[in-house]
Amino acid sequence: MTINDYFTTYYGIVSKGSLDELDVFFHSNSPFLIGVKQQYEAIRKQIEMTIKLESIDLISKLDDLLVIRDKILFEGKADGNIQRNISENLHIMVKENGSWKVQSTTTLSVNNV
Repeated sequence: MTINDYFTTYYGIVSKGSLDELDVFFHSNSPFLIGVKQQYEAIRKQIEMTIKLESIDLISKLDDLLVIRDKILFEGKADGNIQRNISENLHIMVKENGSWKVQSTTTLSVNNV
């Protein structure tokens, strides 16, 4: 699976899938998985959302570490109102049993469109 495929699938799950499916995307030692799932669960209760991967770049690669930067389009709809923003994120990925898994994610910027 390419990095693009990985994060397209990841954001598809965040948008519409079962949030429990995110477990396979995060490293088992990541302290962030529970918070990520709670955050998106809370957002889903308030709005209907979709997230589209706009671009993705490999910033750095070591044998056991990847640094990925992406840009996503977030669209949320509630009561007929639509909110759109572009978000840039930095993902740190580490290997677990030979597969790349998200260790942490940081939002770099959010801009309304």
